[in-house]
Amino acid sequence: MGTGKRIFLLAAVWLVLITSLHYWRNVRRVPVDTLRVGYLPITCHLLVPVSHAHLKGSDLAFEPVKFTSWPDMIEALKGGELDMTFILAPIAITLIKQGVPIKVVLLGHRDGTAVVVKKGLTSLGQLAGKTVAIPIRYSMQNLALRTLWRQAGLSLQELDAVEMAPPDMPSALASGGIWGYIVGEPYAAQAEMAGTGTVLYHMKDAWPGFISSVVVVNLDAMKRKGVKIKRLLNAFYAEARWIEHHRVEAAHFAAEMYGLPEKLIRYVLTTPPDRVSYHNIMPKEREFQFIASLMVEEGLIDSVPSVSIVDTSWFDADLVKERMGWTEGR
Repeated sequence: MGTGKRIFLLAAVWLVLITSLHYWRNVRRVPVDTLRVGYLPITCHLLVPVSHAHLKGSDLAFEPVKFTSWPDMIEALKGGELDMTFILAPIAITLIKQGVPIKVVLLGHRDGTAVVVKKGLTSLGQLAGKTVAIPIRYSMQNLALRTLWRQAGLSLQELDAVEMAPPDMPSALASGGIWGYIVGEPYAAQAEMAGTGTVLYHMKDAWPGFISSVVVVNLDAMKRKGVKIKRLLNAFYAEARWIEHHRVEAAHFAAEMYGLPEKLIRYVLTTPPDRVSYHNIMPKEREFQFIASLMVEEGLIDSVPSVSIVDTSWFDADLVKERMGWTEGR
């Protein structure tokens, strides 16, 4: 056999071995019925680390899939790579409007968003003409900022909003790259703890019951794994109740999975005023119709979706009670 053929054969064998090893490590080790749940490292998605810790080793164990950007998560969801994910409410509404087969089934939490400004600033008016960061155009934070801006009697022409990844906002504020930002926790608290920013508004005060992220389910996955998905959603609902009474422990689980300081998460979850609420996380159709109407006003979508946005048919009081009994016994 010639040298060229020998090299080609060795390369082919090597490729087969590497491919097999990749398959074994990344596919075979995860049971085919394991649910893949997308999330970002924010308190709106706290149900992921808490539930993952509690359900590990059980038949409801799931695979958390971490994202660092909304566009990447959107592509994974549209590509069928996720069975469910925690995602911004306006993004969910937009995808439903586009015909992506998903439904909103749960809220991540309520409140948990704040407007942060440079130390020394005391009003939104002082931000006119200055750069303010938002997570993404299709976010409740963007809608909230524009609403607050109008309520303050300011012209939207004076609002210089730029999209920025939430983890980058506190450092951008500290370096002078921006003058303020609106974001979900813990990235508001981060600037506050560092002494580089001041919370101008907690959305729980400006917009009671504020919604940021929601849980959406892939309806194709629901057809194939419906029983398990419904059981997991009921577990999530019960775990939200657990968080309300075990905030310090929840901060530990979050810090571990998120790779963030536990002190930061604990500050968000335990420091008055209550910044985040895991009560009342069942989504209501009328709330999402209202959000959709705001999106129409802001030119994010051309009309309110003609189909229902919310589906809570998965809820089973007996399953929640059973799960709550288990969590309370921990």
